[in-house]
Amino acid sequence: MRIRRGVDSGRTLGRRGGAALASAALLLAACTQTSSQAPGASAPSPATGQAASSSSPSATTLPGIKEFGLTEEEFIAHVEKVEATIAKCMADAGFEYVPVDVQTVERAQMYVRSDPEVSRHDYHQRWGYGETTRFDDPVRTVGLGPQNLRIFEALPPSDQEAYNFHLFGEDPHMSFAWTLDEEDFSETGGCTRKGIASAFTRYQMSGTYVNPKDVLVEEDPRIVKAVEAWMQCMHEAGYDGYEDQDEIMEELGERLDALLDGDDPTTLQGERLRALQRLQADEITASMADLACEIKHTDDVYAEVEREVYGRPLG
Repeated sequence: MRIRRGVDSGRTLGRRGGAALASAALLLAACTQTSSQAPGASAPSPATGQAASSSSPSATTLPGIKEFGLTEEEFIAHVEKVEATIAKCMADAGFEYVPVDVQTVERAQMYVRSDPEVSRHDYHQRWGYGETTRFDDPVRTVGLGPQNLRIFEALPPSDQEAYNFHLFGEDPHMSFAWTLDEEDFSETGGCTRKGIASAFTRYQMSGTYVNPKDVLVEEDPRIVKAVEAWMQCMHEAGYDGYEDQDEIMEELGERLDALLDGDDPTTLQGERLRALQRLQADEITASMADLACEIKHTDDVYAEVEREVYGRPLG
């Protein structure tokens, strides 16, 4: 399991399996010293305000609370380096790109399977996980920042396509803000990937990365028990065999890909449109069941354990 900024609550039962977490636990001491470093960087310092209980690791060895175990200071430095490298890469390709500030990146992260203007319940009720129900990609739009949006929108269509390709590679949805929040850079491309490579390690870019912060929390027996209760709750709701929400989302994504077969979802008509609507209804129903099970079994337990380890809930 992995905690990540999820649908609304800041906490989702994530896609890293137990074997990966077990392996990460064995390497936790090394991870807390090296996993958040850019190539050639010095060892990270503990984040301001980090706290530890008598049963948790020393505060001097705690990973930071930001993505990839970064402290607040390291997070700022990493984002600034990524954005500066992206800007240079885009300039070398003949395009103007203004480095996005940290506040804009963090605001874009607030739209990852959530919406700062919509409550947790209402998001689930409207869009489920946002997997088959939203095609407007607010993370990418917000994450570009207003200056780059103006630059992009002033380009003719052919140049917009080239701009997107140079910036994102093959998949324009794999923006820096999205993949940073997901802690998975494996599908990034273009100048975005080049920027990420300037600040993050190969392991962090591998797609198999496990945040040592998550290991500290999720190896707690109370969390293990709570996740088992969540799985039983989902089983009773008709969703058997799922170990986390990402498995549900991946299945929904596969069904969507099979239905679209490369077509624009906004162009579907007739039976294919009705099939999409049924898929979207399935997603919303599953996410509402998931939400109920999280509230009942995992939310309070995560908050309790996080408070003991870090001095406050991280959701």
